[in-house]
Amino acid sequence: MDRLSLSDLELARLESPGTPDRQLVEELAQRLIVDLDLEPPISHDIVASMRDVIRIEEADIPWAGFLAPAPDGLAITLRVGDARRKQRFTAFHEIQHTYMPGFRSAPQFRCDPATPAAVIPRQTPGLEALCDIGAAELLLPRTWFTADMVGNEATLDVIEALADRYDASLEATARRLVTLHPGPALLVAFEPARKPSAPTAEPALRVQWVHINGPWPYVPRHKSVPGESVFGRALDGEPVEELASLSILTSASTEVVHVSSRLYPYADSQGKQHKRVLALITPARTRRNRS
Repeated sequence: MDRLSLSDLELARLESPGTPDRQLVEELAQRLIVDLDLEPPISHDIVASMRDVIRIEEADIPWAGFLAPAPDGLAITLRVGDARRKQRFTAFHEIQHTYMPGFRSAPQFRCDPATPAAVIPRQTPGLEALCDIGAAELLLPRTWFTADMVGNEATLDVIEALADRYDASLEATARRLVTLHPGPALLVAFEPARKPSAPTAEPALRVQWVHINGPWPYVPRHKSVPGESVFGRALDGEPVEELASLSILTSASTEVVHVSSRLYPYADSQGKQHKRVLALITPARTRRNRS
C-alpha cells in the first residue's frame, strides 16, 4: 500500500485500527489547532492555508459551499447570501474534506436546507457528517468550549456569549453546547408554518428541527405549540427563563423542565426573513438552587 496516496483519515485508521472515524476526525482537528498554536476564535483562513487551500471566495451558488481542485491548489467557494458566521462553519466543513479520501478527484459540496433539491449532488451522508463533526471541532474546540461551560447554566444568554467568543453562529453554538453538555439537553427550533398535510390552514408556531443529548421523548416535527406557551410568548419577543411541562411538546411525558426560549429572526440565503424561536430545554432537577 502506497502511504503517500492515502488521505489523512486513511492514515489515521492505519495508526489506530478500530477507533471510530468520528473520534479520528476530532483528533485530527485537535492536532491541527495544537500544531498551529491557535486559540479561539480560530481563523479559518489560517487553517485553510495549512491545508493547501490557496483562496476562499464568495459566489452566488445554490450550495452552502464547495471545495474544488484548482491548477495551483485548492479553492473554497462560499455562498454569498449566507451570514459571515455561517460561512465560517461552511469553510471549516470544506477544510475537513481535505482529510477525506478522494477530495482531489472531484468537487466536494456542502448542502443545507436552503439548497434546492434539484441541484443537490450525489453525496455520501456519512462523509458529510464527519466533515460537520470536524468543522464543529475547529470552530468550537472542545477543550476551550467545555472549560467555558463550567459553572454556567445552560441558557440562551450563555449561548449568545459563547457565539461571540468563538465568532460562530447562534445555531452552531447552541448545537455544540447541547452535544457537549454534561447532562441531558434538548434544543428545539420553531417557526410559524403550516402543517404539510394542511397547506391552506392558518400558520402556527411549529417544530422545525430538534437536537438532542440524552434520553428525551420523541418530539415530532411540525408539532404545533399554543401562543400562550413558553415558546409562543418568545415568538412575541418575551425572553423566557422558567419551568414548564414537557407535555407542551410531547404527549409521552409530563416532566417539568427548565426552558430558555428566545426569538431569533434570520434571513435565509435568498434574503427571506424568518421568525425563528430557539428553545434550550434541560431537566428542572439539574438546575442549581438559587437564593
